[in-house]
Amino acid sequence: MMKCLFLNIYKASLKQFKFLSIAFVSVACGSGSKDLKQTEVENSTQLKSEIIQEIAKTMSPKDTLFLVTQRILGVCGNDDRYDGKTTINEKLEEQKHIKENPYFIDLSKGFDEQYTIDGKILFTGTAFNNEFSTTTQHFNNDSLKIKKTVRDIQALKVKKDSVEIILRNQSDNEDSRTFLFVKNNSKWEKR
Repeated sequence: MMKCLFLNIYKASLKQFKFLSIAFVSVACGSGSKDLKQTEVENSTQLKSEIIQEIAKTMSPKDTLFLVTQRILGVCGNDDRYDGKTTINEKLEEQKHIKENPYFIDLSKGFDEQYTIDGKILFTGTAFNNEFSTTTQHFNNDSLKIKKTVRDIQALKVKKDSVEIILRNQSDNEDSRTFLFVKNNSKWEKR
């Protein structure tokens, strides 16, 4: 009799736990979270132009720089970490990230393919491992005797009125520069 009573209490507790779990998930990932979204910073085109100008100032005369605006990462099809499904924890982490970072800048688009500034040449493109590509350029830095200067550009911190950018060497993290841009009267400028 006591065993039966304990079993019934256990089953009832289990049903309540399942109900509470479902309720928690629906609240955490439900209708309130659909309203969360990131907004691109105001006047991002002008900001990208300022970024290119500042990068060019760091270059020596007649230098050429290959600027990675989008890095493609390989994902193995049989990797358990990438099963194509978003877990509850991943969804919650995504929502937390959006709440903490409501603004973004999309550095993967909006750049010209080539800039020439005071005799310095900048190419923007994509990279996969050590292969750099644009519509006019394609090379694998590993196979070159004389390596080309390739730098990744990434946003470190993005707020409504300030953006911190890092320009870094993918193979040498010591070789990096950060830039802080602030918005003043809807115009971005380096600080």
